[in-house]
This record gives sequence, C-alpha cells and structure tokens, in this order.
Amino acid sequence: MVEKKSQWDSFKEKNGFGLAVFDNFINESDAYKLYEECLSAPEGGWTLFSRAGSRMEEFNDFINCPTAHRITYSLFHSGEFLYNLEQLTNISGLMPDPHLVGAGFSIIREGDNLGCHYDFNWNDRLRVHRKVTSILYISPNWKDEWGGNLEYYDNNVDVNDEATLIHSATPLFNRFVISENIKEGPYHRVKKISSPGDSPRCAIRFFYYVSDAEYKADDPPHRSIYKSNEYTHTRLHK
Repeated sequence: MVEKKSQWDSFKEKNGFGLAVFDNFINESDAYKLYEECLSAPEGGWTLFSRAGSRMEEFNDFINCPTAHRITYSLFHSGEFLYNLEQLTNISGLMPDPHLVGAGFSIIREGDNLGCHYDFNWNDRLRVHRKVTSILYISPNWKDEWGGNLEYYDNNVDVNDEATLIHSATPLFNRFVISENIKEGPYHRVKKISSPGDSPRCAIRFFYYVSDAEYKADDPPHRSIYKSNEYTHTRLHK
C-alpha cells in the first residue's frame, strides 16, 4: 500500500483528510467468491439501515461465509496489513474490530442511495475511536451509468447546495478505497443506484480504530512478575 502514500498525503494536504484508491486489490477469484457469498449470505443475518431517505442492507456474521471469514481475519485484520496501513496513513496504533460493528457486507439496490453524512466516530463495544474507513467493491462488470459512486464533499450537499464535490470513486469490481475519519467529517454520500435488479452494488467494509486509553496510576505497566525479576530474553537461534 505504500506506493499510494503520495496520493494519500497530497489528498490530505489539499482536503484535510487522507484518501487512496487501489484497483485490482485482492486475488480476482477471491473477489468473485466474496460477491457470491454476499448475495447468498443467510437471510437471518441481514439488517436494514435506513435514515433520511437512505437505504442499505448490512451483514457481518461471516461464520457461514468461508471466503469472507478468511479474507477478513487473515488479511484485513492481520498485523502485516495493519502495519502497511499505518505506513500509508501515518496513524500509529491502528486496530481492527473483530466484531465488525457497522462493517462487513453491504448491498445497495436499484433505486436506493445513501444520503450525505459523516460516519460514526466511536465503537461502543471496543471503546475506541474510528480513524480509518475502507471499502472493497465486489460487484463484477459494474457500469458507470449505474451510479453508486462514493462521493466526498466539503460540506453536506443535502443541506448546502453550494457544497463542492471533492472526489468521486466509481464502485468498480475489486476496487479498494481507504479514507481517513476526521472530526465531523469527511462528508460523503453514495449516488442513487440504477443498476439492474439482479446486479446490486455489493461491497465489503472494514473500519480501523485507535485507543486513547492511559494506564491506571495505581496499576502502572510492568513485566510479568516472578519470584525473581532477573531474566534474559535472547534469540534462540542465529
């Protein structure tokens, strides 16, 4: 991901938050399997998000989705991926959410959209602040005329007609978009979908967090405590 660092940095310098776009991000066959799993995921696991005219279906229980489960916990939640994400964003201490609160599969269908908004900033379950949002588009053969673009604005365009479009990302198959969450921003929306009914806009999303926790004054950090605190910790093999 480091090859996109200049894109992230220049976008942040200009617009106040970082953003980078990657095409052909994961193995193509895995991306197709994610799409198939998204469409066939058990009905009982889906929830419907709707607010201010927005409509999106969400699913985050990957126990019956083998590819999504593997991709999530072996790749997007891995230490190597987090390290690369930190190098790209210059944000230290990033951590994933194993519970996928608000994340996972999403489907937006023909005629639906997401209104302009900025994202939630706090994960109640982990008690951490959200810092990075990522989305991998998995609908094959997506056409520009079908809409569904992820659009970023300098203000809420649903309230302010003079808000300026900063960036528009078409949801092309296997495209990965990473953006930085900032205080009260960034404003973004998903354009109305006009794809055929059997070709909804499908994606899988992952959010990353940082903790502002401090150690307790009456329980400061310490090593493991044994009878004697003398120890060695050296490499076993050269």
